[in-house]
Amino acid sequence: MKKNSILLLGALMSAMSIHAVSIVRVTIENPSVWEQNNVPVVVPVSKLSAKSGEKIVSAAVVVNKKQIASQLDDLNRDGSADELAFLVNLKPKQKLTVSVKVAADSSLYKQFQEKTHAQMWRKNKQTKAIIPTIEESSTTGNLYQSLHHHGPAFESEYMAYRLYFDEKQTVDLYGKKKHRLELMDTKWYPTDKQIAEGYGDDILWVKATAGCGTLKGWDGAKATHISPVSNRTGRIIVSGPVRSIIEMEADGWQYQGKSIDIKQRYIIYAGHRDIEVQVSQNATTTLCAGVQTFFDSYEKLTDTKGIAAIWGTGLQYPVTDNPRTKPQTVGLAVSVPSAVLKESTQDKDNLLLLLEGKNFTYHITAAWEQEEGGFKQSKSFFDYVKKWNQELQNPVKVTVLFY
Repeated sequence: MKKNSILLLGALMSAMSIHAVSIVRVTIENPSVWEQNNVPVVVPVSKLSAKSGEKIVSAAVVVNKKQIASQLDDLNRDGSADELAFLVNLKPKQKLTVSVKVAADSSLYKQFQEKTHAQMWRKNKQTKAIIPTIEESSTTGNLYQSLHHHGPAFESEYMAYRLYFDEKQTVDLYGKKKHRLELMDTKWYPTDKQIAEGYGDDILWVKATAGCGTLKGWDGAKATHISPVSNRTGRIIVSGPVRSIIEMEADGWQYQGKSIDIKQRYIIYAGHRDIEVQVSQNATTTLCAGVQTFFDSYEKLTDTKGIAAIWGTGLQYPVTDNPRTKPQTVGLAVSVPSAVLKESTQDKDNLLLLLEGKNFTYHITAAWEQEEGGFKQSKSFFDYVKKWNQELQNPVKVTVLFY
């Protein structure tokens, strides 16, 4: 009997060790005097695992005794999570403490409602079918015609973006009338029936411009494409309830007398119309990011340093391309950190910000006049852009305790 008790105790202890949960406290502090909602909080898993001493497989984030949506993301595709991401709402000057439970198994995993979505599709030339894919690569640097909607795309409830898989690598827009996810239904190209039901649409004719916040080279007078390259890769890192991440990577870019390897990681969060762009290179370069001026009429924001913003109206596409075409009114903006900003300038097609750096992060945002409850005029959009820029310049402070 005693032997059986010892065996049972050993089994219970073994089970407890398998499902052992550690708790880490994370504080998030809002430095601003205004309320901030859906604030992205990103915590390195290395800091969380320092508490448990084990590889973290699942996590649960608890705010005021209630579990909120979170996700663990494997950014370098090595099979281990690198970052924990979640969203919080903060009052002015508020300091919020949340509990993060972590485990070395899947016991804390919970499925949350999808609030963002990423997709990429390869075309089958013979059957005309489109096949889902998460990574595509080309030594020519051009899969524009081989991929449905010409490259990877992602969305939040407010806005969808696609990235051209060619030398332009343009950031293009799909606007939403209603706040919902739509790309799985429309795959960027809504039918007449879907339009009648209130779905959004492609709302920008970008041509060879910077579109909405596209990163470009700079030749001293105008923006240039990321070309020639030895290889270009597009990949979907994650599509989740909190955020979706897409990467565009160009190797061997012959630029400024150097061979540049450049990676751009695009991140969209739930509850956001803006996207974060993380840029990493093997050398310091001078680049530019901006917004197109290709409109029939437009107004531009001129009084805020580090911002290029425009409110414009113009044709969605040539009428010969789409009989449904009509002029669309949109707002476009890009915000660049002062640490890498050289100057503001423009060429014949774009408002531009010149950047000098190696690794840096900048941000893009956009709006469509037809969005329900959205911006209907330049002033309201520019006011939003100024506040958005202030929040970016005064980010929340995140501290991990007891690790």
